[in-house]
Amino acid sequence: MIITNNKVVSINYMLKDELGNVLQGNDGFTPEEYLHGADNILPGLERALEGLKQDQVIDVVIDPEEAYGPKEVSLIIEVSNDDLEDYTAINEGEYIQLFDGTEAIVVEKKEDHIIVDANHPLAGQTLYYTVKISGIRDATEEEIMNGEPSPKMQGSCGPEGCC
Repeated sequence: MIITNNKVVSINYMLKDELGNVLQGNDGFTPEEYLHGADNILPGLERALEGLKQDQVIDVVIDPEEAYGPKEVSLIIEVSNDDLEDYTAINEGEYIQLFDGTEAIVVEKKEDHIIVDANHPLAGQTLYYTVKISGIRDATEEEIMNGEPSPKMQGSCGPEGCC
């Protein structure tokens, strides 16, 4: 079986930045499932996996435009201290929730305002994936309708419905 639209694909992957630093991954753990063709994963990664077979391993380089997009200057915002609940409790490098619910990282703290960046943390970066195709199966009608794989039943720690 090969990866085409409406297949549930299980992958193990390692994501690195341009310096080779590991950013995330599930190598050596339970594979992650996605529904191919349903925009469940990055567009550049989905295109690279099209047509592959189970047990294939591929290295993929994804430009920012096919990943989280370029870093948008309009998402780097000044926020007045008057608009913050507790300015003194805010530190550079931490995430805060803005008035509209957007999460942003505090990049600079000044006397009367802070500067936050609401871009995705990986925006503007080229991403380096190593992906192993751990499994491929036909999606059920329900999965196709929902646009994602059904959650796996992981067993129970006790009576039905406790966890």
